[in-house]
Amino acid sequence: MEVKSIKERNTELMMHSVKFAKDEQARRKGQEILFKWRDVEKQLGEHKHIYVVDARLGSNNHTHRLWYDVIPPHTEEGQEWRTLGHRHTVEAIIYFLKGHGHSIIDGVRYDWGPGDLLSVPMFSWHRHVNDGDEPVLRIASTTGPLSLGLGQAVYEDERYPEFWVYAQEGEDARKTLIPGGGSVESAKVGDNRAAEMYAEQVAFAMHEEQLRRNSKVLVKQKDLVFEPTAMGNLAYVVDPRIGFHSKALGVVMAEIPPGKRSGAHRHLYDEIDLVVGGKGKVIVEDKEFACDTLDVLSIPVFQWHQYFNTGTEPLRILGINTRLAMDNLGLSLTHQGEKADYV
Repeated sequence: MEVKSIKERNTELMMHSVKFAKDEQARRKGQEILFKWRDVEKQLGEHKHIYVVDARLGSNNHTHRLWYDVIPPHTEEGQEWRTLGHRHTVEAIIYFLKGHGHSIIDGVRYDWGPGDLLSVPMFSWHRHVNDGDEPVLRIASTTGPLSLGLGQAVYEDERYPEFWVYAQEGEDARKTLIPGGGSVESAKVGDNRAAEMYAEQVAFAMHEEQLRRNSKVLVKQKDLVFEPTAMGNLAYVVDPRIGFHSKALGVVMAEIPPGKRSGAHRHLYDEIDLVVGGKGKVIVEDKEFACDTLDVLSIPVFQWHQYFNTGTEPLRILGINTRLAMDNLGLSLTHQGEKADYV
């Protein structure tokens, strides 16, 4: 077994950082982009929860994942759930494709149907119930990979209390959105700028909890407003500028008329697209992919992409992205290329 010298070992570590960006470009070019609904549908026949875009399956997505699942008629997502459901220190987006039901999020009921979307506040207890006679089909996307990478992923599920981390500390910990709770009063010591700054630091989580509890949660399809942009007709669905307290996951929907094309752009954040209506094609760098309703597209970071409607109905693309995470890190970058040909 070869034993490396201290110099060799540390030089190798340094070069890992130096080479990462170049190696990452190659990984992006090689990542799988198109996931066909017909393939997912076959798997859903055997299992009701199918991961589609996930780093653990080889996807090159570092910040979020996406899956499909089915809730049978008149049942709940977690059959052993009774009151709490589950919660997690990741942001979540749920888009309902078929069926009707309701969700309980921190004790508040939200009724939904096809085309509606939930932005689940971080670390809020939530449950989802199918109220109808047909299966509920939905997709969900979470920032699990980002939280796992940061070492801050906590998943607490009513069915598995043996894995609770904070909820096991008692009733108060089960009610709060703040991991471990906390007290602002205990931090108020001294009358100086440093003491004030430290008290603000301790108060941050409590303030965040209130912002999350007051955040918008449900978006009804009928309320979406599409407006012309360089990329085409867009509706911002989840964004802090329209009332959501989202720090990592944002959602937009694009609508492209038959025979038209969107704009072209690239950006320094992950994006996962769901084709929610129509058919078309997407060009990613120099590759072309034909897509139909319910197909999923995983757009590589910082690669040019553009959408074309090749059908007779409007092409609608739901884009779930982690632009907000990059905004908050100061790393967000978007380049606009060719503009849409219909605005």
